[in-house]
Amino acid sequence: MSERPASMIAVPSIQLYGAGDLRRIAPFGFEGSIGVDITDFGKQFYQLHKGSITLGEQAALFQAYLASELGQAPALPNEVRGVLYTLFDKIGRGNVTDDACDYDHGKRLKKVKPTDRSVRWIVHPQGFEGGEDGWEAKLGPDSDVYHILLPEPGYVERTCDGAYHPKLGVPFSTVPRREEAEKSWTDEGFSPSFAKKAVSYFMSREEGEGTAAVIRWYLRADRGRFGVGPYDGLGIWNLGVGSFPASRSA
Repeated sequence: MSERPASMIAVPSIQLYGAGDLRRIAPFGFEGSIGVDITDFGKQFYQLHKGSITLGEQAALFQAYLASELGQAPALPNEVRGVLYTLFDKIGRGNVTDDACDYDHGKRLKKVKPTDRSVRWIVHPQGFEGGEDGWEAKLGPDSDVYHILLPEPGYVERTCDGAYHPKLGVPFSTVPRREEAEKSWTDEGFSPSFAKKAVSYFMSREEGEGTAAVIRWYLRADRGRFGVGPYDGLGIWNLGVGSFPASRSA
């Protein structure tokens, strides 16, 4: 088991609307420092969130990765580019993010699709408490709470607002088949090879099914480089899942 590395590298400010420069509701953004690789593999998921990157921040890194595939990448140091390719090209691994997804206490929002889930999404939970009735996220002074909709499990498609929420990194919409999701990109003029890299799988629970860890993974080629799963239990561990350290500029 590898321990959290002492070395961190600075990331210049990333502010981009995503691959293809789609004018979304807001840009993806990150400025701070990141680790050189995923670390702390094999620990229980509730032990891995603190000090890790948030899903929204990692979505910004993924957009920078995709933009580089189109020759549109922001000016980033070579060492940062190297980390992006380690994260999104190296298969068989994933990382817990500094988020939690509460399926029990979501507000009753108007659903876009009848299969959408109303959830309480927590960024920077202070920690977790577990018991016979499941896990709960504890809130702290740095925690942010959002009441949002999540789609049902499926492949993430490109919508008029993009594929992922620019602040939280969750997808807007999913479809059952990868081919259908890739078509949402190729119909807009993107190449089939790029669409294949842009599309990933999303996992979610049903409403009322407790609090889940949030994981970004690239465990299987068909599930994609930015697989997202607010699905697994916090007491679970996986030898291929660790933590990806990040710190934000003040």
